Amino acid sequence: MQRLNFLADQPWDEVDDGERTRVRWFGHPFGTDVLGASLWELRPGAPGGPLHMHYGVEEMFFVLVGTPIVRTPEGEARLAPGDVVYFPEGRAGLHDFSNPTDEPVRFLAVSSKRFPDVVAYPERGVAWVATRHPERPVPEGGDAGIIARFELPSE
Repeated sequence: MQRLNFLADQPWDEVDDGERTRVRWFGHPFGTDVLGASLWELRPGAPGGPLHMHYGVEEMFFVLVGTPIVRTPEGEARLAPGDVVYFPEGRAGLHDFSNPTDEPVRFLAVSSKRFPDVVAYPERGVAWVATRHPERPVPEGGDAGIIARFELPSE
């Protein structure tokens, strides 16, 4: 049995001071193939980004602390601790989060991890395609797969 504590404050796998976010990944240490989980922290004033959607991944977010804003094509909504939101694959799953408050926000993200995955950012006009997990090392002699950025055609 492998064990991690997602409430521990260390280690953070990604820290983006410009976007005011921190992320801890849990699937990687366990070597999961289908299930992913991560702890996200949006520090006070963390801006939102462009809406994005996945083709290959479903996502569910559990708000633990704070009151983030979730943005979808239908508009914005303030979430509260205990709220759970789900985003299916494709356009129905377009979303983004921000934290305009003076308090930190933390949420647990759980997702499927299928490849290939296409992450599309319609507001930016780009998409990423990955046939393997981009953060995992490629074994010696293994298939490096494809991880590429593409421009989306105008609608």
